[in-house]
Parts: sequence; structure tokens; C-alpha cells
Amino acid sequence: METRRAKILIVDDTPANVTLLTDLLEINGYLTVQATSGHEALDQLRRATPDLVLLDVRMPEMSGYEVCTRIREQPDTALLPVIMITAFDPAQERIHGIEAGADDFLSQPINQQELLARVRSLLRVKTLHDAVKAHAGELAEWNKKLEIRLSQEAKLAEVARSLADITHEVKNLIMPVVTGTELLEAELKELFAKLPQHERENGQASQNMCKEITEMLNNASQRIQERVKEIGDCVKNLSTPPNFSSCQVTGVVESVLKTLRLVANEKRILLRTEGLGSLPPIRADERRLFNVFYNLLNNAIPEVPSGGSVTVKGSVEPDSKNIIFSVADTGRGMSSEVRESLFTNRVISRKHGGTGLGTRIVKDVVDAHGGWIKVESEEGKGTTFVFSLPFEQPRQDAINA
Repeated sequence: METRRAKILIVDDTPANVTLLTDLLEINGYLTVQATSGHEALDQLRRATPDLVLLDVRMPEMSGYEVCTRIREQPDTALLPVIMITAFDPAQERIHGIEAGADDFLSQPINQQELLARVRSLLRVKTLHDAVKAHAGELAEWNKKLEIRLSQEAKLAEVARSLADITHEVKNLIMPVVTGTELLEAELKELFAKLPQHERENGQASQNMCKEITEMLNNASQRIQERVKEIGDCVKNLSTPPNFSSCQVTGVVESVLKTLRLVANEKRILLRTEGLGSLPPIRADERRLFNVFYNLLNNAIPEVPSGGSVTVKGSVEPDSKNIIFSVADTGRGMSSEVRESLFTNRVISRKHGGTGLGTRIVKDVVDAHGGWIKVESEEGKGTTFVFSLPFEQPRQDAINA
């Protein structure tokens, strides 16, 4: 199978420079197209997007800086690798080039080996980015299929059987993303480690772009892993009986807060607790209880604006053997449609791309412990989930009811 040759757009108003770059690149196996002005370069980009652009800084009518800015303004070419070339003061020109969005910078007369090395490096990054986009489309399609299959399942037993296969497929689809991240990080580490100090400074814009792509890969992997974990938890709750033992709720909640605190801190959201330290131990399934608090807090954090909070409270219900818990956020609240669908088979997820399994897991766990749960919410005024758990283990007939 023939490997596709990378196509490079050469933009320069000096014919001799165009000829030199064309010969050098084509000898080394690249396809080239040429433009002698900024307007012609933009026309070329509208017809077909190359894999990389070599862009002269000084051209009549439209400078290379303006061409680069126009490239960055278009979604289809926002991450297209651009190397700017100049015969003027490299230090001053480099500042303008970085501001315009260039990924790398070369000074004339051009060192041919340096040019080829930088072209190869940026093309490797672009190849990984293109692979991520392709797999993201596949993952989105699988997510749609998952939602359709879940909505069509009439019985929990049928859901449990089908989920195992789907999560396996999702794990397989995420592997190229994880592998791509590892390859990208290794490539960057090796590449920038070999460059002299002044060359690392010259390639700062390229390094920043690579960092952005790496972060995108990591974030996408994390979101998919969270979704697979959510599905796995649902399957476990359907297939594994509760394991009740003495449990201190404070420790469970602290474990959840430790897991989610980094995400909350990045969004400048405060996670708080009130009254948990004075609560007596209860008989509970600690793993399932962790899932309850994790799902409620994890669902709340994306709904809360920067500077807001999520608070977990606990108190002993007067004249009863129950503890009342609440998870209250200062977020955007729920519509009546979303609120009324919670804890039902027609649940509507508030998270983009969510399945709604989280709230169903919460309801199943609370029911298994012999408690109850409700939600209080109003759009623009936040949301509070309130649920009760008894001190003692529920009777077996209550669990099986």
C-alpha cells in the first residue's frame, strides 16, 4: 500500500527562492504547490488544504504575517503547521511571527538540514492530530450508538448483557488516542532535548502547539475513561449484591473530594462539607456509597460557574434511625423536564454527551440501602439532592423488593 506523500505549500514572491525550496522538498519525497503572493496562497488554501505551509515574511500587498493571521482565523486551518522564512533581523521578525500564529521560524540563507528536520517534526505532530480527529469521530458515533441501545433496552438484564460488549469496543477505540499521546510526548521530549538552548527558544511556538494537542488528547482520554467507568459501575450494581459493613461516611466523602478536588480547583469551584464529622457510623456498602457521592458531585461541578461551590451536608434525622444527606450546588439549576426525568428510564443527562446513568446508579444504591432520595432545583438557583440512609443494614427482603 502506497503511503500518501505530504503536500507543502510554498509562498514566496521571489522565483529563485520558490525553485530552491521546491527542488529541495521534492527530492526528499514531498509534494509541493506554489504561490507568489498572499492572495494566491489564500486561494490555494480555499481549494485544497496542504499539510504544511512555508511562508515568506516580506511580500507586496499582503505580508506573510497577515497571511498567517488569516490562516489561523479559519477553523479548517487553525492548526495547520506554518513555518515563516525571512532574510531580515530574525529576533524582531520572530516576535511578529509568533504573534501572527506561526509554529516555527527560519532565517535566510536557509540551512537545508534544519529546514527538513523542522518540516518532519511538524508533519509528525500534524499526523497525530489528524489521527485524533478521525478517532474522535468514531468515538462520537459509538457514543450515539450507545445512547440508542440504552434507550431501547426495556429490561435491566438486557442492558447489563449489552453494556459489556459496548464498553469493550469503546476501550478498543480509545487505544489509538492513548498511544498517540505517548508517541507525541516521547517525540517532543526527544526533539526538544536535542536542540541547543537558542533553538529551543526559536521553536517555542511549535512547542506550545504540541502541548495544546497533548492536553487535548489527555482530556479526551479522561472523558472517555470516565464514561466507561460510569457504565462499568452500572453493570456492577446490576450484577453484584451489596456488601454491608460498618462505614464512616466522613472518610467516604473525603475520598471523593480528594478525587475531584483538582477538577474543581481548575474551575475555581469550592468543595465543602458540613456536619459530617459528628455523624455516627452506619452499616453500608462503602464502594457503592462512594459511587453515590462521586456521581452527585461529578455531575454538579460542570453546572457550577467559576467562584461557586458544592456543599455536602449530613445530619441525624430527629426521632428516627436515619441520616439525612444533601449535596447542594450554586449552579444553573434544572428545567422541570430534566428534574422530572431523574431516577427514571427516560432520564435526561445535563452533561454534553452524557448517558444519565449516574443518577440511576445513585437511586439504585440508595434503594439498596433502604433509603429515599429527592431533588430540589430551580433554573438559575442551583440544585440540591437530598437522600436518607438508615443506621442499620436494611432487611434482605427490602433489598430484593
